[in-house]
Amino acid sequence: MKKAKIFTITSVSGGTGKTTTLLNLAATYAVNGKRVLIIDMDLAAGDIAARLDVEFDKDIYHCYEDITNHTFDKIEDYLYSYVDGIDIIPAPKDPRDAGKIDPSFLSFLLSKVTLKYDVILVDSNHLLTKINLVMFDYSDKILYVINNESMNLKGLRTMVAIFEDMESNKMRVILNDSKDPHLGLYSISDIKNITKASIDYRIPKSFYMKHYDHDTMNGHIALISEKKRNKYKRANKVFESMAVALLKED
Repeated sequence: MKKAKIFTITSVSGGTGKTTTLLNLAATYAVNGKRVLIIDMDLAAGDIAARLDVEFDKDIYHCYEDITNHTFDKIEDYLYSYVDGIDIIPAPKDPRDAGKIDPSFLSFLLSKVTLKYDVILVDSNHLLTKINLVMFDYSDKILYVINNESMNLKGLRTMVAIFEDMESNKMRVILNDSKDPHLGLYSISDIKNITKASIDYRIPKSFYMKHYDHDTMNGHIALISEKKRNKYKRANKVFESMAVALLKED
């Protein structure tokens, strides 16, 4: 049976637009008929359920706790629907639960969902914790979202070196020019020289959302709307290209 592709979206620091990028990639897959699961593994600070205005009772920690206590029944008890085609597993409501989850839990969790979906998108943070590293192992690709800022580029250079040491080709880099359209400190050539990495995808400045906070408060993902897809044509094209390319890669 066909298993879902697993893509972990992460960064080298906060504030790069990582989660917004993940949500719009999820929307792109969903509007093209794919079944998508978002797992919020920014365990101490994840806010995907809040962003999408999704109410929930059980989060990823409850799933782990139920498995540990042999009270787990079915995975559907921890899945919450945003729209048709997009489900989520929320991060812990209580950030104190973040460090209690054993990384070995991921094998069980993924075994319960990989046959139910076409794509699994994992929202991770920039910390190289044991559970994040284990999630990297299970991922088909690891997408680093960066912006055009010196500390971001230096951090990415470190990660490039780590992936080279591991002899891993899972890393893909997304340059988010829309996070702050006034940045633009470095050219693409400069970025490649600083990071020693190629830029695989570039979200254009035109995707800057002036009313982003309003949309977030109302639980909206920009590219889930046909109107917004038409408004942000260049960005939509980038996400469409990214979505197709990631599924085609081995």
